[in-house]
Amino acid sequence: FGFAIPNFWFAIILLLVFGVQLGWFPVVFDPDVPFFSLQMARQLVLPVVVLTTGTIAGLMRYSRARTLEFVQADFVKTARAKGASERRILTHHILRPASPPLVTILISDLLGIFIAASYLVEVVFGIPGLGQLSFRAIVAQDTALVLGTVLIGAFIAIVGNLFQDLAYTV
Repeated sequence: FGFAIPNFWFAIILLLVFGVQLGWFPVVFDPDVPFFSLQMARQLVLPVVVLTTGTIAGLMRYSRARTLEFVQADFVKTARAKGASERRILTHHILRPASPPLVTILISDLLGIFIAASYLVEVVFGIPGLGQLSFRAIVAQDTALVLGTVLIGAFIAIVGNLFQDLAYTV
């Protein structure tokens, strides 16, 4: 859960700056707001930014490094010499061999978001959900409820690994 610590401080900073100082977004989540409304969108902006920025930055950095490995490969130079279009070179000769490790990173990052980071965001922003329930169960030392919430996370991880294996075949 090493990625959750920077996200925690990022969440606190966003909450203080945009919620408390500037007052642009609500500080406390209101579950009574209608789901498809502008108020709901306003109160979900900060949690969504916290959940996505770290993941997108890491994935972009890794995908750039992986694709740059293949740009100067011999088979790419051969495809260019044969007159293949740049689009075909990008899609067939660069992105195809670079995608299996990216799928692994993407699935593991998504699992990290669902399991750990969403718990953190729910606790910091006061959003009622599985993370808030699990946190309250830990504080109250309710062992059965803690085990149940951990079991849900483990089930999501198993299903995510299944999707990762299926994505490899595709």
